[in-house]
Amino acid sequence: MLKKLLLSFAALALFSVSFAADPIRIGAVYPLTGDVAAIGQNIKRGIDFAVEEINAKGGIGGRPIEIVWGDTQGDPKVGMSEAERLITRENVCSLLGAYQSAVTEVVSQTAERYQTPFVTAISTANILTTRGYQFFFRLAPTNMTFLMSMMKFVDDYNKKFLNGKLKTVSVVADNTLLGQETLEWAKYWSKELGYEVIADVLYAKGTPDLTSEVLALKASGPDILVADSYISDCILLTKTMGEQSFRPGITVGKATGYIDPTFIPNVGGLSNGITTALEWAPDMTNGASTNKAFKEKFGIDMNGHSANSYTATWLMKTAIEQAGSTDRLKIRQTLADIKITKTFPNGPDIILPYDEIEFIDIDINGVKHTNLNYNAVTAVAQIQNGQYVTIWPFDKTEAKVMYPAEYK
Repeated sequence: MLKKLLLSFAALALFSVSFAADPIRIGAVYPLTGDVAAIGQNIKRGIDFAVEEINAKGGIGGRPIEIVWGDTQGDPKVGMSEAERLITRENVCSLLGAYQSAVTEVVSQTAERYQTPFVTAISTANILTTRGYQFFFRLAPTNMTFLMSMMKFVDDYNKKFLNGKLKTVSVVADNTLLGQETLEWAKYWSKELGYEVIADVLYAKGTPDLTSEVLALKASGPDILVADSYISDCILLTKTMGEQSFRPGITVGKATGYIDPTFIPNVGGLSNGITTALEWAPDMTNGASTNKAFKEKFGIDMNGHSANSYTATWLMKTAIEQAGSTDRLKIRQTLADIKITKTFPNGPDIILPYDEIEFIDIDINGVKHTNLNYNAVTAVAQIQNGQYVTIWPFDKTEAKVMYPAEYK
C-alpha cells in the first residue's frame, strides 16, 4: 500500500514538474465580439474543450498548450493586425482561424509573410487555397464541396421521391467573397445536374432590411431556394420570408448562419423544414461520446463550427508533437506531410463525417489548390421540431425529409 502511495505521489510530482515548463503558445484569431460573436464564442468552446483534453493527457512533451486569443471583431483589418500581434509580439508557433473567409484571406497573407503555419477549420471560400501559399492549410471543405453536397441532396431527393418535379432554383447570398462563390457554385452544380437558375440575389452584408430581396425571390417562384448568410442576416432573411409568405418547397442553406446556436431560438418555427449542409450534427455516430462530454460542460451540443475547431486543435497538437519542436518551419513541414486516419495519436477519433486528414495539392475544375484536405465532405440536415436531423446521404440515416417545408 505504501509503495502504491509513493508511486502515486511520484507521478503527481512528475505531472506538476512537467506543467511548470513553459507552455506551447498557439494563436487563435476569431470574431469574439461583433455581429458574428455568437459563432466565434462557439468556435472558442471547441478549441477550449480540445485544449482541456490535451492538457489532461500531459500536453505536448510535458508542456501544456496555451491558446493566445486574437479578436477579429469580424473585420479583416482588425484580423490582420491581431494576427501580426500574435506572431510578432506574443511569439505563437502557429495559428488557428479565422471563420469568415474575407478575414481568413488577410490573416493568411500575414501568416505567409511571417512564415507561420496557419490552419483554417471553417473558412470555405475556394480562392483561399488557390494562391499557392505554403503556410496555409485548409481543414474545411471548400464552397464547391458544400454546394455540390447541397445540390446532390436536392437532386437525389427529387429523383427518388418526387419523380423529378423540381426544376428551378433561386439563389440568395450576401455580396461578400463567400456569397459570390456560393452563387458561382450554385449555378455550376445546378447546371451540371439539370436545374435552371431563375433568380440570383446578392445583398449587402449587415443590411437592415431584406424586404425587396425577398419579394424578388418570391416573384421568381423557385422550386428550390439556395441560401447563404451570416447569422444576423440569416435571421433577418428567415423572418422576412415569413412576413412575405415566401415558402419554397425546399430551402437549402450552406451552414454559415443556419447552424449557429442562436438561429433556431431567434426564428422559432419559421426554421421548421429548412435544410442545411453541415459538417457535424448531434445525431451523427462520429463523435457521440465527445459531444456528450462537451454538452455536459457547456450546456449545448457541438455543431459544425465547434466540431471543426476542436478537430483543428487536435490536428495542430499532433503536428507540433510530430515535429518535435515549436519551430514554425518544422511545424509547417509536418502539416504538409501529415496523414491521420480515423484516430489522433493518443487522442480521440476524428469526429467529422470523414475518416482521414491529409493535405494535398490538386486541380479542381482547372484550378490548382494547395494544402487542401480533399477528404473533407459534408452531410445535410433538416430542422425538424427545433432539432437538426441528418437526412442525407440517405444510406447514413433513417430520418425522413419533411417536404414541403412547414416553416411553422
